Amino acid sequence: MIRYLLISICLLASLTGGAQTTISGIIKNQKGEPIIAANILLKGSYDGGSSDSSGRFSFSTQEQSSQMLVYSALNYKEDSIRIQLPVKALHMNIIMKKLVNELDAVSISAGTFETGDKRRGTVLSSLDVATIAGANADIISALQTLPGAQASFAESGLFVRGGAATETKTFFDGMLIKDPFNSQVPDQASRGRFSPLLFKGTSFSAGGYSALYGQALSSALLLESRDLPEKTTTGLSILSVGAGADQNIRFKNSALTVGGFYYNLKPAFALINQNRDWQKAPEQYGTTLQYKAKTSASGMFKWYSDFSHTSLKLNTTDADNPTQKVPFSNKNSNTYINTSYQEYLSNRWKLQTGLAYSNTYDHGSQKLGNYERTDKVSQGRLVFTHFLSTLSNLKFGAESFFSQREESMNDLGRSYQDHLSAAFAEGEIYITSDFATRLGLRSEYSSRLKKYNLAPRFSLAYRAGAFSQLSLAYGKFFQNPDDKYLFLQAGDFEEAEHVILNYQYSTSKRTFRIETYYKKYANLSRDIAGEAINTGKGYARGFELFLRDNATVQNADFWVSYSFLDTKRLVDDYPVSAVPPFAAKHTLNIVYKHFFPKINTQFGGTYTFGSGRTYINPNNPMFLADKTKSFNNLSVNASYLTHILKQFTVVYFSANNLPGFKNVYGYHYSQDGQYRQAVQPAAQRDFLIGLLITIGDNTFVR
Repeated sequence: MIRYLLISICLLASLTGGAQTTISGIIKNQKGEPIIAANILLKGSYDGGSSDSSGRFSFSTQEQSSQMLVYSALNYKEDSIRIQLPVKALHMNIIMKKLVNELDAVSISAGTFETGDKRRGTVLSSLDVATIAGANADIISALQTLPGAQASFAESGLFVRGGAATETKTFFDGMLIKDPFNSQVPDQASRGRFSPLLFKGTSFSAGGYSALYGQALSSALLLESRDLPEKTTTGLSILSVGAGADQNIRFKNSALTVGGFYYNLKPAFALINQNRDWQKAPEQYGTTLQYKAKTSASGMFKWYSDFSHTSLKLNTTDADNPTQKVPFSNKNSNTYINTSYQEYLSNRWKLQTGLAYSNTYDHGSQKLGNYERTDKVSQGRLVFTHFLSTLSNLKFGAESFFSQREESMNDLGRSYQDHLSAAFAEGEIYITSDFATRLGLRSEYSSRLKKYNLAPRFSLAYRAGAFSQLSLAYGKFFQNPDDKYLFLQAGDFEEAEHVILNYQYSTSKRTFRIETYYKKYANLSRDIAGEAINTGKGYARGFELFLRDNATVQNADFWVSYSFLDTKRLVDDYPVSAVPPFAAKHTLNIVYKHFFPKINTQFGGTYTFGSGRTYINPNNPMFLADKTKSFNNLSVNASYLTHILKQFTVVYFSANNLPGFKNVYGYHYSQDGQYRQAVQPAAQRDFLIGLLITIGDNTFVR
């Protein structure tokens, strides 16, 4: 019996062996590179195999008739082919297409730094922006550690690639913010109004920015607010300069956040020596209200509003009479409302719309007397996105701004109104996942200037390797003249042209960028004997380096940025083209952060170097030919993570200019040139201590 069974098994094996087919081959991508660990199988059977390191595969099957051979691999598009069995042997050369997805595709990066938590092309996270030593959680100060940006000292704003602060515009969920800074103080930079923790992403464009935005000759700073929070929490902050609290209530499909703060710098100024004669130290209070609602599976409505009031008073020195004190005071009230709504109308259409309103009121006294100033801006915006494929899309829309500004000095007053309308269209086309282009066109009309402009924008990006890419950008940019010129006469749009070339190598742990650029100015506003004319011009050119590494040293993260700037401008009341006082030829930033798990503490340090800046010396016949000494600053901070009453707590300490470098920002001269006064920081050193408590959430991500 056993002998017959063995004979039957051998006979069956010989019969089936005659109908067996060996399927083999090699599997590659479109570049001819072998694909490792691809799965190749016959649909509906257990027969199949996988590719080796050379892309080769082989397996046998006894299936017959028409069969579907299916092949798949990670990051590649699954595909199939129909084959006819049995045959003696089947050898195949299979080509697989790369699966195109947003994270894997090349990104257009010329001129742009992305910050955020989950963004393609991200350079810094939101937490990075909040924890940079010396920035004290100020967005503008944090961005000054990136290439292209100059450290601002005696003037508020973000100075980018030889451009004045007025040439950088800030946008909150697509809506322009006219006054993004707190109360202005002579010879002193002001903080921005918004916390970096409000935003899930920030795009800092040092040039070549999208056609969806305008009115900025140098730079666009795009702030994208966070969506619904995960849970209900309470936040408390106790600082050496004041306190704040916010209550965040999470509902099923919506969330409400109410917050308030009060800051008074008088106690801190009593402990820290000041270079200012303060009569009333800065005092500020304010409140915020946010509401967010998920209106559908893909729809989101957001409301953000805040109100703040700041008051201060100090004595300044009159350069023409050094023994005389000139009082300066300012009371600033700011109201800002921003609403936005977005919804996917279908699989291929998306709608984004928004309304915003701001009202900023300043009044006080200065050398010439009492002053008042009111800025009101209303904006409406509508953007449609048509998705052409997984990555490619076409965006188009329109927006309208209504601006009203009034100011007075003693009994004299003046005002102007402007209605600025804009239409724009932009296509981002991915020819392959390695090659993308962005074409945009923007047009604006100003009722004040009674002029139109037409601004083309163009960008290219090509992936040169698995982690490297090249980007090129060109664009024309327009903006209205500064307010002081709009009061005088109609004038014309100011204009700038950008050309940018960028190389970037980026992995999850390291980023290296090198970028070179050329910027040409035209139609800049000038003040000739009290009349505004648009005959100004200028240029800016240079190159920048950026290196970030969070892999070399365990639990450490650092970046280095360097900017070289060559620029001249003929603007305002300049008699000749000259290097403006805010432009340093060389700027270097080194930022380092190190987390020590055993003591739950992160230490950080930021070193900033800036070469000397020009200033006007009436004793020198050459205009803006004198320079200050180089600027140096070393700031440190520490964050200790712990629990108080079982609630997550951060104990925070920071020190600005710890070595006490004696920096000079410039000089004020008397009219006869016999006396000069150095413009110095408000304090040689500055310190901040804080206690931040979060009730209801123990989450902390470095």
